[in-house]
Amino acid sequence: MQHDPRGTAITTPSAVAARELEAAVIALLGQKAEGGARLAAALAADPMLVAGHAMAGFAQMMSARRPIMAEAPRSLARARDALEARGGTPRERALTQALAAWAEGGDMERAAAGLEAIAQQDPRDALALRLAHGIRFMLGDAPAMRAALEAALPRWDPALPGHAYMQGCLAFALEETGEPEAAETLGRRAVAAEPGDLWGAHAVAHALGAQGRMREGLAWLRWLEPHLAGGSNFVRHVHWHRALFHLALGQEDAALALHDAKVWAEPSEDVRDLMNAASLLWRLEAAGVAVGARRWQGLADIAEARAADRAWAFADLHHVLCLAAAGRREALARMLAGLARHAGSEADSQARVLAAVGLAAARGVAAAVAGEAAEGARLLDAAIPRLHAAGGSHAQRELFVAMRDQAAERARAAGRQRG
Repeated sequence: MQHDPRGTAITTPSAVAARELEAAVIALLGQKAEGGARLAAALAADPMLVAGHAMAGFAQMMSARRPIMAEAPRSLARARDALEARGGTPRERALTQALAAWAEGGDMERAAAGLEAIAQQDPRDALALRLAHGIRFMLGDAPAMRAALEAALPRWDPALPGHAYMQGCLAFALEETGEPEAAETLGRRAVAAEPGDLWGAHAVAHALGAQGRMREGLAWLRWLEPHLAGGSNFVRHVHWHRALFHLALGQEDAALALHDAKVWAEPSEDVRDLMNAASLLWRLEAAGVAVGARRWQGLADIAEARAADRAWAFADLHHVLCLAAAGRREALARMLAGLARHAGSEADSQARVLAAVGLAAARGVAAAVAGEAAEGARLLDAAIPRLHAAGGSHAQRELFVAMRDQAAERARAAGRQRG
């Protein structure tokens, strides 16, 4: 039996496996690129490392890409086999059960609740807290994100590894629940203690944007630049925030340059990278920038390949945007029909999100981008009050508010012309 630096028991005889698992957890907290390699090293040192297999399975599910998600049941099976062969702690069994809720049952809410129950038993369980945080983000449940962290953090010693990262997570949840000033204060404190906390630093960027302090936001992200080295593809999202600050200041050329050099410097299969790029391109076009067909077609190539995934409603909205903006009507029609079938199935958490709000929002995006302004505005206006359930942040969902507003104005203009 080994223990992590916060005292959590790990069923393994291998100190190397425990050390590498901890490095993988810290990489997850810090949005570092090395996380996958450190987790692989932990599993190589001990192929029966239950927490390692569970962590791998959650990462596969969070990818929101069906080919990768298909690996999660295998990770789950390895965790179960290890528990059967060697036994494990109640925490390790609970991690496995939480993964099973999502990987087998498609129940994200149950998975998150299972992880939060682990943290209630051990508030210093950084892995359970961060995984729950990520799932709640995908579900758009900011109050639950905040509640879990506010319950746990008072039980942490600030000297414990990971404490600053947990503060960064709470800072993000504070901004998402309407307290940007408190979010900024806590986020700055977290980053001062751990400059590599990219999630906490990005929470500060959210808070500054929410307060309309765009120049300070740019200054903050310029300060952050040296600390981006070694970051995961989340660094692209940080640059997306920089581009939004430039756009808000009327600096469209700088925003477009960031798109080409940082946000979408090369094609990516990661759904979050595509979301960043698609959102930024639409905003640039709305600001009067001719982004050109080539940029949209490149995104649409990937969106069309991912159109049948139906793994995260928020990603689906961006895939629809790409197909509509690139003029791929047949592919768009197929995707909308597939979303409708999935919504009707109520097969999993995301099917239920599609039924409740995602399908209407997707149809609204398609109509608005295709020039059916009145229909797009109507559908998006109805969806927006509930759109948080599709996931993402306020800053990301603002895209669809702007899209609704643009469509409504175009519909009014068309009405005036007819009159």
